[in-house]
Amino acid sequence: MRKRYVYSILFGIPGLFASLVMAFLLFGAIAGAFWIFVFGDKPWPHPTEKTLSLLFVLSFLMLWVAVIVVGFTYGKKLEGDDRLNGKHLAISVGLTVGLLLCIVLHQLGVGNIGPKADDRLCSDFCRHNGYSASGMPPKNSGEHTCICYDGAGQEALQVPIETIVLDE
Repeated sequence: MRKRYVYSILFGIPGLFASLVMAFLLFGAIAGAFWIFVFGDKPWPHPTEKTLSLLFVLSFLMLWVAVIVVGFTYGKKLEGDDRLNGKHLAISVGLTVGLLLCIVLHQLGVGNIGPKADDRLCSDFCRHNGYSASGMPPKNSGEHTCICYDGAGQEALQVPIETIVLDE
């Protein structure tokens, strides 16, 4: 296989994850600017949602294609040498593993994967049992309880978090 294609792959695989992260950051920055400076807490127009989604996809694809093109160009310059540089392969694998690890750790930290946080367990428990809202005492209070509130905002039920974990 020609080096231009090998380096397109070597750049493209970690570039996929780097482009995904960069597209999310750009999306968040633009959505934040719209929220702070343009629309605020009022309902946003429907075209804005579609435009932001399209912008996310386009920025992701443009960044990823740009990384692949850089890899293609770099590989084209190295086509005189028949050997594959082991350092380049190691860097590509290292970047891919590192970026994937960062993504997984972030998602674990925000609670999208892994065990549910106590407040999430409490919310799910109260909603499942038909209560309108849920709450928990401050973390530094030492109490590990879940409080469910009725439609009037009054405390209706208080259960230890440990019992909720056993029920799940």
